[in-house]
Amino acid sequence: MSDANEFEGAITRALDRKPEVVVPADFAAKVRAALPAKPKVRTQRSVGQITAGVAAVGLVLALCWLAPHVRPSFGSMAFDLEMVLVVELMGVAAWLGMRRSDG
Repeated sequence: MSDANEFEGAITRALDRKPEVVVPADFAAKVRAALPAKPKVRTQRSVGQITAGVAAVGLVLALCWLAPHVRPSFGSMAFDLEMVLVVELMGVAAWLGMRRSDG
């Protein structure tokens, strides 16, 4: 019976002993060197974003072309057209400014 008690005591002491963990000082550098280089990821612009950007530029050019011919009066067709273009430009700018989380 004493052999069984000694064996159980040895197991208990072995389980109670905390292991010594030694991490080499250059471990992080070795791991970093072993990793492959990260490729530069370039976000792809969607066709909608490109089209909206072109539309915004076109609307700004139309507004610049229309500006000398506008009198601030709701009876003026040029003024009405300018207001429609301004609203469209705000809509395109709002759409482009929205953050998407689809990718």
